[in-house]
Amino acid sequence: MTHPLVRQPGVIPLWLWNGTEPGVTSWFQPIVDLRDGEIIGYEVLSRGQGSLESPHELFTHARTSGYTWELERACWTSALRSISRFPEELRHAPFFFNVSPDVLSDPRFGDGSTLELLELHGLGPRHLVLEITEKAVIEDGALLQRLTRECSAQGFGLALDDFGAGHSGLVTLVHCLPRFIKLDQALVRDIHLHDYRQHLVKSLVAFASSVDAILIAEGVETWEEMTVLLRLGIRHAQGYLLARPSPLPKRPSESFEARRREAMRALLLREHADDTTVGGLVIRRTTVEASTSLDEVKKHFHDAPQVDHVVMMDGARPKSLVTRRGLAAWAQGSAPLELPLIVEDQMAVTALVELAMSRATEAVYDPVVVTDAQGVFLGTVTMKQVLLRASELAVRHGSK
Repeated sequence: MTHPLVRQPGVIPLWLWNGTEPGVTSWFQPIVDLRDGEIIGYEVLSRGQGSLESPHELFTHARTSGYTWELERACWTSALRSISRFPEELRHAPFFFNVSPDVLSDPRFGDGSTLELLELHGLGPRHLVLEITEKAVIEDGALLQRLTRECSAQGFGLALDDFGAGHSGLVTLVHCLPRFIKLDQALVRDIHLHDYRQHLVKSLVAFASSVDAILIAEGVETWEEMTVLLRLGIRHAQGYLLARPSPLPKRPSESFEARRREAMRALLLREHADDTTVGGLVIRRTTVEASTSLDEVKKHFHDAPQVDHVVMMDGARPKSLVTRRGLAAWAQGSAPLELPLIVEDQMAVTALVELAMSRATEAVYDPVVVTDAQGVFLGTVTMKQVLLRASELAVRHGSK
């Protein structure tokens, strides 16, 4: 019979241990490669009992009670026991374990007991990825660097969790050099409605590729989010849309898989097309229904200073465009809505430059609305984007 590796003096509360039984249960959520539908690992999620069922309540209570280390060990014990009972094909998939920096820096983490616990259940460091959360970082960068290097040397994988949720993510990123970078769900939530976030994620995709890291979008819940993430270059994801956490690891449903294949076919058709087309520049912008009042539109602009235009929609199709300049004219009772230039995503960038520049002088630099072949709204491109890409293409062709 195994015994809890706990060092806290006195009686251990039942919400932590009941004899040799951990007071937590373990659930597992798949992390999926969206290109082929394969699972690259499972995140381990812990649940407490009663009023402490919520992970947030559970870990907050442990921290305020001085039982952070003991709770972490209970979570590990529960998870490793579960994993050891899985079928062979599941048992050796990488499992992502959240590890708070204060536990990572605790001498008991590196005293050999963690490796002993793994060995007891027939597992080793190569089966685990340690997720270091950005929400609570080690202030001493040199210490963090040393600890993560020691973990890597032992064979553990490393991930930076909640990237984008705090203020020191870049510093943590530099010090721990993770193999996996997990985008916080705050960046993912409703990303199809926030062009600023889209630009940020697109730049992070390029960064991750340049350092050979795997970028994972957490908390994906809708197909609108998924579609935009795919267009931005996100290849790996987890969230309720794919599969909810469960006591036994499971794959996404057949209905999800069918729709994923459909989305990937559409994406690959775009990727295999000539990269000189407009589709590669599209960013999903803020939209409102065509019936939205002037006051409501003004509120959109007021609440989001970075937004310079809004597309008004008739269902899935674009109807009109409101820029900040146009909003002023609308408020004065003239030219309430601008008729935008609408093009298909397969139009060549060079053709769009010529077409856009033929507009009326006051509209030459207005954004261009982009749809698919069926007229369904995809997003917009700014003339700055179009002109920069046209310049890149001119340089590329001139060097051949």
